[in-house]
Amino acid sequence: MKRVEVHTKTENLKPILDALKKVGVSGITVAQVRGRGSVEPPMISGLRGTAKYAADFNTRNLIYTIVEDSKSEEVIRAILKAVDSGGEKVFGKIFVTPIEDAIDLGTGHRGSEALK
Repeated sequence: MKRVEVHTKTENLKPILDALKKVGVSGITVAQVRGRGSVEPPMISGLRGTAKYAADFNTRNLIYTIVEDSKSEEVIRAILKAVDSGGEKVFGKIFVTPIEDAIDLGTGHRGSEALK
């Protein structure tokens, strides 16, 4: 099993979720996260618009799912196609990590059976 994790801007959220649904991924977790990477945080205006300051962090969406090893490349391709930028830089990353085991709390099923 693999955990496929996507860090992306809000405008990419719906296209990615639609793409994951199309390839049959049903279990998806989405969270709004803050962090700092290679992209400068946005400038924020003060209350009356006179003061400006740089935010400490960028706000992004974190989407992740656990899939069978055999499905991970299909999922990655679907995500990349959903945010196709024509070769321009799109802010975000995909991380793929191995999952050693999964256990369903209700049934006790393990591994692939826990994902159903």
